[in-house]
Amino acid sequence: MKAVQLLSNADWTKRRREPRQKYADYRRQISECLFCFEAVATNLADPEILASASKGDVMTAAQQRASDASDAVIFSYSGGATLDELASFLPTVLEYWESYAPLHVEFHESEESGGHKVPHLDLYDSDYWKALQLVCFAILLGHTGLLGRIMDLLVYENDDQDALLEALVAPYLQGRPEATIYTRQLPYRKARKIFAAKPADRPALMAQYLDEWYDASRREPYHDRHKSSIFPGYWSLEAAAITFILDIDDSSYRDKPFYPADLVDYARQHSQRGTGDKAGDSRETEKQRSNVPAGQPCPEAGWWFTPAKEGSRRYFKQGETMPDVGCDYGAVFWQWSPDQSAPSL
Repeated sequence: MKAVQLLSNADWTKRRREPRQKYADYRRQISECLFCFEAVATNLADPEILASASKGDVMTAAQQRASDASDAVIFSYSGGATLDELASFLPTVLEYWESYAPLHVEFHESEESGGHKVPHLDLYDSDYWKALQLVCFAILLGHTGLLGRIMDLLVYENDDQDALLEALVAPYLQGRPEATIYTRQLPYRKARKIFAAKPADRPALMAQYLDEWYDASRREPYHDRHKSSIFPGYWSLEAAAITFILDIDDSSYRDKPFYPADLVDYARQHSQRGTGDKAGDSRETEKQRSNVPAGQPCPEAGWWFTPAKEGSRRYFKQGETMPDVGCDYGAVFWQWSPDQSAPSL
C-alpha cells in the first residue's frame, strides 16, 4: 500500500504550502488517517469481524477509510508533501473508494438501508468537494488514466452529472454526454466563462476567478475552515486543472492566493503530449486495460485486484486463470492495479 508520510515539525516548517496550517492540526489529521488505513484493512480482512458486523458497519468503515484517504492528500499537499509522493498515493485513494462502493451497494440491497439509497459521493452535497479533488488531482498529478474509474464512481445514484467535472474530463474521456447543470453553483459556475472565452482573454478571466474564489465559496465545506482545528488549506484545484487543460499562460496570476502553481508545473512536466494536446495519459503504467471476468486467463502479467474482495491485490502470470473469490458481490471482475509494486515484507 502506498501511503503519505507524516512530516516532522522541522520538515513541515520548511516545506508547508499553506501558511494558515498549524503543525499540531496537520500531525493529528495525518496520524488519524494513517491509523484508520491500518485499522480498516485489518478489520476487513478478519472473517470473524466481518461475520459479526452489520453491513452498515462494514460499509461505514470502508467509507471512512476512503474519505480519510482523500483528506490525507489535501492535508499533505498543504503540509508540504512532495508531489511525487502524492502522485504515488493517489491510485490507492481511488482503490479505497472503489472498495467502499460495492459494500455501499450491498448495504442498500439489505434490509438495513430501509430502501433509502444515496450516491457514493453526492454531487449536490458537500461530497462534491471530494469528487472535485479526485478529478483535479488525477489530472494534475499525471493520473488521467484514472478518470474513467472516478467518473464511474460518481454515476451511482446521482441523477445529474456536473458541468464542471464533465468539462474537466472531456479532453480525456471522449464521447461523454455534455452536462449543463452545475450541481454546486458557486464558485464553480463562474468557470464556464473561462472555457467559452478566446485564448487571449483567458488569463484575465482566470485572475478574476481567483480574486472572487474565496468569497464565492462561502457555502462550500472548506470556507472559513482556517478558524477550525481541522483545516485542509485553501486551494482552487479547479483553477489549476483548467489552466493546464486549456494551456493558459498563468504568469499573470500564478502568485495569487489559492492558486496551486506547482501542481500546474508538475502536470506540464509530466504530460507526454505537446502543448494543447491532453488526450493521452502521462503515465505509461496507466494505459487502458480491460477488466477480466473470473474464470478467464490473465491477459498480462502483473498485479490485479477485484473490488469484490477487500485486500485481493495479487500477482498473476500471463495465462493464469483469474479466480472467483466466492462472495455475494455478483459477477467478479479483476482490474489492473495502479500500484504495480510488490508488497513490502
